[in-house]
Amino acid sequence: MKTIVALVDLSSLASEVLKQASLLAKAFSSEVVILHVVSKQPAVVEEGLIWSVGMKKPSHELLSDNYSKLSKMGDDLTRAGVHATVRQMVDADAATVIEETKKLKADLIILGAHPHSTLFHLLIGSLADDVLKNAICPVLVVPEVKSLPAPL
Repeated sequence: MKTIVALVDLSSLASEVLKQASLLAKAFSSEVVILHVVSKQPAVVEEGLIWSVGMKKPSHELLSDNYSKLSKMGDDLTRAGVHATVRQMVDADAATVIEETKKLKADLIILGAHPHSTLFHLLIGSLADDVLKNAICPVLVVPEVKSLPAPL
């Protein structure tokens, strides 16, 4: 296994995804590519008395801020002894992400899974779900684990 793609969303789950990527990269002397997709952002447009909600491209500030976070993640992995690079894609769908993993010759994709309702999946879908269904290499899914309630 030469290339591991860690697909992260900058949530708290990203650290768990990177932890698994680091463990596997060290075990197999692999490179880790940290890949993040920045989605279009909701925008409210006022047209006279009518308001509509649309989507707009992410701002330069958001892209820069996200890339800084990705760079820190990459630096952390490098300090831990893992060869890591970062990539940021803007408004990429699952097909584009999968195409990128092909270009990177990914041997494994690691991604996090947030629990969502059935209605959410029907209406919105999920990039992670689509990547999982259409990936051309093995995919490791890291579940989001909620902390257990304290015993009574």
